[in-house]
Amino acid sequence: MRIGYFLVLFLLGIPLVINAQKNYYSKDKKAIKYYEDAYRAFNSRNYEDALDLLEKSLGKDPGFYEAWDLFSRVQFENGDMDEALQALYKMVDIAPKANPDNYFYMGQFEFELTDYKKAQEHLRYFLSLINTNNPRYSLTTRTLEDCDFAIWAVENPVPYSPKNLGKNVNTAAPEYLPTLTADDQLMLFTRRVIDANVPDGMQDDLFYSLKDNSGDWMPAKSLYGINSSYSEGAASISADGSTLVFTACDLFGKYGPGRWGKGSCDLFIANRTANGWSEPQNMGDSINSGNWESQPSLSADARTVYFIRAAKGQKKDRNQDIYVSTRLKNGEWSKAKKLPSIINTPFREETVQIHPDGVTLYFSSNGHPGMGGLDIFMTRKNENGDWLTPVNLGYPINTGNDENSLMVSTEGELAYFSSNMQGGFGSFDMYSFELYPEARPLPVTYFNGMVYDSLSRKPIGAQFELIDLDQNTVVFSAGSNSEDGSFLIPLTLGKDYALNVMHKGYLFYSDHFAYKNTLENSPFFLRVPLLPISKGSEVILKNVFFDTDAYDLKSESQAELNKLVLLLKNNPSLNITIEGYTDDQGSTEHNKKLSENRAESVYNYLINSGIKRNRLSFNGFGEQRPVADNNTEKGREKNRRTSFRVTAK
Repeated sequence: MRIGYFLVLFLLGIPLVINAQKNYYSKDKKAIKYYEDAYRAFNSRNYEDALDLLEKSLGKDPGFYEAWDLFSRVQFENGDMDEALQALYKMVDIAPKANPDNYFYMGQFEFELTDYKKAQEHLRYFLSLINTNNPRYSLTTRTLEDCDFAIWAVENPVPYSPKNLGKNVNTAAPEYLPTLTADDQLMLFTRRVIDANVPDGMQDDLFYSLKDNSGDWMPAKSLYGINSSYSEGAASISADGSTLVFTACDLFGKYGPGRWGKGSCDLFIANRTANGWSEPQNMGDSINSGNWESQPSLSADARTVYFIRAAKGQKKDRNQDIYVSTRLKNGEWSKAKKLPSIINTPFREETVQIHPDGVTLYFSSNGHPGMGGLDIFMTRKNENGDWLTPVNLGYPINTGNDENSLMVSTEGELAYFSSNMQGGFGSFDMYSFELYPEARPLPVTYFNGMVYDSLSRKPIGAQFELIDLDQNTVVFSAGSNSEDGSFLIPLTLGKDYALNVMHKGYLFYSDHFAYKNTLENSPFFLRVPLLPISKGSEVILKNVFFDTDAYDLKSESQAELNKLVLLLKNNPSLNITIEGYTDDQGSTEHNKKLSENRAESVYNYLINSGIKRNRLSFNGFGEQRPVADNNTEKGREKNRRTSFRVTAK
């Protein structure tokens, strides 16, 4: 709602009316006396007496314009906008041309009360009475733009059927600001709890709920190791659940180690270990400031964080913006940058979510055309990395009230949010609803699994890189859990990916995921065995590509070959031989020559990348040593391969 802003505008007119005592519309002395006493009561913030005196004044003279004016302002202060609007209607009936601003306020109040067509009518009339230099011109045109959208949205509603998440998640206390892991099996949220040990008697804590085998949410539990005797909330968890960023406020080192604050509210980060969560650490000067920072959203790989920062000197302000920071190679966070003006407005943006697809952003704002108050919007990066114009999610997802804290699940079909709508368990409850297709992110699946030593079978905390082969860019970079080797990686469908898994002392693991022509896929489990560097060890290069019956390397091969270059540079005593193989289609002589030429192409790439010739050799084996049945296309595809084998370590 814009009430706070209108309050300043609306009340500015009071002294002008009161001081013009000789020009009252009423000539009734008793009505005037009641009115002036009401003004003094209003000026002393005694609104109850002011209303009582105004009712007496208007009882003496129902056509007392100034009394209706003050009555409207008192009702506005009392939070009764409808009564304030009715008084404005009386004023216009009494003196239609007395003050053009009456039509401005009528239109603004009608918009806040979601009477969009009347608001449109009165605001258009107001514009006809003023010129473009009027200080209310820009706000009027902005509200008219909102009216146009709201009228269209109400006439074209989107599907929306919210469901309460139930008593295992919701209580009589407020629950809000959900965040999910990529497999949608863990939900983390903020709950306002009673605590007699804090000044206000209430504080925010983080709670989590897990899904059972039936897909139902289990009883929520307090997040042990993160919650303290002070407030923690507004959190975001990484796709695999291993990294947590949350908000803590008014911290100056007095709430425990690691909780030193920079200002009003700061962002803190913690990592999951075998013994629970690590001690939370302030995310530093590059993200936190003397301003209010809150409501973080981590990218799937936890290497980028979006968050909200308020204007300088304010805990929360009508000018809040979305910022972004990325983790650098040295582990530090880059200086946070404000998102461009196509997203951030001079007004209020909040509750941001970067979806696991990596390109779709959901956020709330009252600065883009909407229904009134905060509406939920979505935007997406194009192929050049530029953000597109935000799209309002529509009515009735958005209404004249404040809507925020949307969290869209990985597959994009289900959205979670918090609301104090009727029928809940108390104050704000957690709800879900099926998100209509046009508002969904790009199709995403995920795979999880474990990394282990292929010989000892012990888990390994290795590093992952998922590479978009078309763009030759890393789209996901993370590590597996060092205790159990587990990992979880989201995949945006419609692309082809290379996966490389690396760990010191081991040959890297290579895999390929061809999803360019796929829009549907189920999650799957992947075991990743890493081979210790030893003589005779072999790795199949699953992301080295050639055209049919050709041996020129395709550009999509560069990412994989660069990993091989890095392996050789990091292990200067390592020598390898490149081996090429084909299926059994064609003559034996032709296949042997083709496989040899392909192996030589890789050999030349390594030499051109700075690897010495004396560390390398190559050979072609044609259709020899098949690893699958040549009677099927899938089998022949596996047999057409390039690998490298360690000849000396």
